[in-house]
Amino acid sequence: MKKGHIFWLMSLFVSFLGFYNIEHLFTIKPDETSGNGNLGMLVILAFSPIFAISCFLTYKLVRGSVRGWKMRALILVLSTASCLLLILLVISYKNELVVELGGPPDHPQSKIYRFGWINQYTNSIYFNAYTFFFIHLLAVMVGLLSTIKRDNPNESVRKNEK
Repeated sequence: MKKGHIFWLMSLFVSFLGFYNIEHLFTIKPDETSGNGNLGMLVILAFSPIFAISCFLTYKLVRGSVRGWKMRALILVLSTASCLLLILLVISYKNELVVELGGPPDHPQSKIYRFGWINQYTNSIYFNAYTFFFIHLLAVMVGLLSTIKRDNPNESVRKNEK
């Protein structure tokens, strides 16, 4: 295995570990009370560079390894379908959490009343396995799309004139 692949796998693992920790350790459960603020923000700040590196390396790996139009088209279709499925799962996950919290931040009976959408109870809306895979699939799709070369119509006209 190449050194670049190992580095990519390590960054993928560490960034997933960050997402897992934010979702499971630094998000307060709806039935618990928190008065300490959002400690998850510290973890988010610490893991953001690793996550960005992981996405960039995913993009580079896909861009450098995919050959042939048929392979690109197949991966692009599967990635798009997977992204749509993940969007539905994220929306469902968010809706379930909002119900458990008693409503959105503007509902007086809600546990997150006046907190806003980013708080210690809602970290898991943004940092979970669904969003992790969704963002990495977007990196795959951007990597694929960046390999498609478009002919500049002006260049082909100039070539024909010569």
